[in-house]
Amino acid sequence: MTPRLILILVAIATVLSAAGGLYWKGRHDDALKERPKTEAALAKAAVAGLEAQGAQQSAQRVEVVVRQRDAANGVVAQLMPEALKSEDANAPLDPARAARLRNADDGLCLADAALAGCAANPDAAGRSSGVRALPAAGGPNPG
Repeated sequence: MTPRLILILVAIATVLSAAGGLYWKGRHDDALKERPKTEAALAKAAVAGLEAQGAQQSAQRVEVVVRQRDAANGVVAQLMPEALKSEDANAPLDPARAARLRNADDGLCLADAALAGCAANPDAAGRSSGVRALPAAGGPNPG
């Protein structure tokens, strides 16, 4: 190897290493410039995910409320004709009437256990195991 060839190889290696260093420096600088944009995009994606999750949960809650309303309307629709046609509507409360009222009450409590007067935990048969609260003295008579 001649000194001239060695000098040419060293010059080529120097030029290539300088070009490689400039290339990597530029990529590093561009990555630093793009980092805030990337972080903003990730934050927007996270917010969009939370919004979608919230919308889904809201739709589920609305569906539950609609089902509860429909169940309550069904119980009322079933109870009203019976109550209007009942011969014992003004008579003292007998066991058959108490059973009808209790069944209607249980149907409403099954639709939404958070209603006033509903026991917290119905048993397996669907009947409440707790005691219902009575209305205040002088309040309307349920039967």
